[in-house]
Amino acid sequence: MQINDKILVINAGSSSIKFQLFQLVNEKPEFEILAKGLVERIAISGSRIITEIIKNKNVVKHEKTITIKDHDFGAKLIIEQLEAFKVIKDFDEVVGIGHRLVHGGQKFVTSTIINHQAEAALIESVALAPLHNPPALKGYHAFKVLNPKIKHVAVFDTSFHCTLPAEKYLYSVPYSWYQNYQIKRYGFHGISYRYILEKLTEILKKPAQSINTIVCHLGNGASVCAIKKGQSYNTSMGLTPLDGLIMGTRSGIIDPSIHNYLCQITKNSKQPETIVSVTDALNKNSGLLGISEVSSDIRDVVAAQNDNKHPKQKQAALAIKMFTQRIANYIIQYANDLDNQVDALVFTAGIGENAAEIRQAIIDEIKILSLKLNEKKNQASYSDYLLISESSSKIPVYKIRTNEEIMICYDTFALIK
Repeated sequence: MQINDKILVINAGSSSIKFQLFQLVNEKPEFEILAKGLVERIAISGSRIITEIIKNKNVVKHEKTITIKDHDFGAKLIIEQLEAFKVIKDFDEVVGIGHRLVHGGQKFVTSTIINHQAEAALIESVALAPLHNPPALKGYHAFKVLNPKIKHVAVFDTSFHCTLPAEKYLYSVPYSWYQNYQIKRYGFHGISYRYILEKLTEILKKPAQSINTIVCHLGNGASVCAIKKGQSYNTSMGLTPLDGLIMGTRSGIIDPSIHNYLCQITKNSKQPETIVSVTDALNKNSGLLGISEVSSDIRDVVAAQNDNKHPKQKQAALAIKMFTQRIANYIIQYANDLDNQVDALVFTAGIGENAAEIRQAIIDEIKILSLKLNEKKNQASYSDYLLISESSSKIPVYKIRTNEEIMICYDTFALIK
């Protein structure tokens, strides 16, 4: 790669494509972001593309409502917009495209260039992530068709967790299930955890292999990770992202017999439940939304909790209590996993970075670690990271803005340079 070469980072969902365009500015290497945006509501009425052009830290936002029938058209539209706003002259300026893949299974423990063999293995992994990997593959094909010469790289959320010890990644089920069907705890949000670990090397002035930390990646999807000596040691998500914490619409950990119970008790009803319908409800209609019956967005649930006149006020308060309590329980467990030698507790992602009230509520649920937040710093605005605990807190507590896209960009650069 040469200075000014560009890397496009793609995160494709079932009805959306998020994108960021980076430019190499020196050989360290360092990159600057030139543009970012979102194609949303693909194959749904009201589809549009939002493009933000970034120059000298100034952001100019453009929105265009247009019928977007599929990912192929969405990809074409992204390139057209980047050309129209003169961010690139043509697609040939892009030398590599990095794709976020949620699940790599056991075959992908590091990022990889996507070739025929890798693509075949990725198709095999769809069974492990049927909601996430197919859209990512659609995104890959959409951009590949536009310019077959460009190299593509897959960066996996699961690969960071390949260091989990067997006692952490195995379920207490027949061992043959692991041997024959790859049933194990994989963990997710690994790209974010990698970024936070790198940021902590700067903040704590310690090499990664010396850092013990607990990171709470709290967004609509949420997980916690214990990082021991710079490696993932335990994490709350499992075979799929449904395990662990209560999330926006996901239940988190439940009694697995619920599936069978619901199927049996409703089998003679007009709408009998099935394994598929129960799993779908646990993914899409549970969590904060299911408990509160208000919203999957934490801001709406907090607002309802704080409004004594809201008809769902008590349920909203219950949802917040359950959400924060489960996070606190994982933090306590992971402090034990780290031999109570924790260099930092980190909050990141949408809720973790921005919801001061939720951070405080989580800390309030932790009775045994002597943690104390500084109220002013917890509420303060920040651009990168901020220490938000009092000096008397046993463990320093930080809020850090994650950046998964730059990690994908660096991995793409490393593999194609």
